[in-house]
Amino acid sequence: MLFKAVLLFFLFFGFKSIAIFMLSVNLALHLFGKRFFAAFLNQFYVKYNRVADPLKVKLFKELNEMKSSDGKVKILEVGGASGANFAYYTVPAEIDIVDPNPHFIPYLDENKKNYPNLQINPFKQGFGEDLKAAGIADNSVDAVVMTLVLCSVEDQIKCLQEVQRVLKPGGKFFYMEHIIADEGDNLRFVQLALMQGGFWPCLVDGCCTDRDTPKVVNKFGGWSKLDQTKYDLPANTDNDYMFSALRYVLRPHVMGVATK
Repeated sequence: MLFKAVLLFFLFFGFKSIAIFMLSVNLALHLFGKRFFAAFLNQFYVKYNRVADPLKVKLFKELNEMKSSDGKVKILEVGGASGANFAYYTVPAEIDIVDPNPHFIPYLDENKKNYPNLQINPFKQGFGEDLKAAGIADNSVDAVVMTLVLCSVEDQIKCLQEVQRVLKPGGKFFYMEHIIADEGDNLRFVQLALMQGGFWPCLVDGCCTDRDTPKVVNKFGGWSKLDQTKYDLPANTDNDYMFSALRYVLRPHVMGVATK
């Protein structure tokens, strides 16, 4: 709605070239946005893992200590994209990737080659709100992993319901997400402003900067145990100004392990 209002404003005051440019960008996002986003995120994950590395090692410590009756821990990555977490799995594992964007497939297939110790099954297109449609059965996996995913799903509650459905009894849900800043932090106003008119979600394929994920996970309940920690994503030490800008917006984070 805001986009239409701005477009009409420019047309009304005779700024036709600006209006045409805006329409062109909007059309490109609709036609090729997911393809662009897959390429962008594949590169972003490399930079993100550099700053988040010790935190990911800590997050997946329990996963790498898990045992399975058939010798391989069954891991479901929801929104797994091109496999940004594969480097952190040291336990023998069988991995299913469910993601709505099929443009990640070539990046995933290339990345698989780096992890011959992992059994990485073919990409499944699907949504976190309906894992059954992607062929994930009840009580079928030892671990569910989501990293930078709950920011962009349409319904966090439905996703958590599906996580609990597919986990075996005693199975664990591992998550790492950017969240809205606390009250009193000036960044909170920036994050809320970016959500106005759907600007940030349109720019970053549905990503939302205003979600209080730790509160949602805690309030959802149904876990036999829940451990979660809020923290700030460490700053990068190089001169990558684009990543620094993104890191500023996404600085507040939460990571946690929820046991069914």
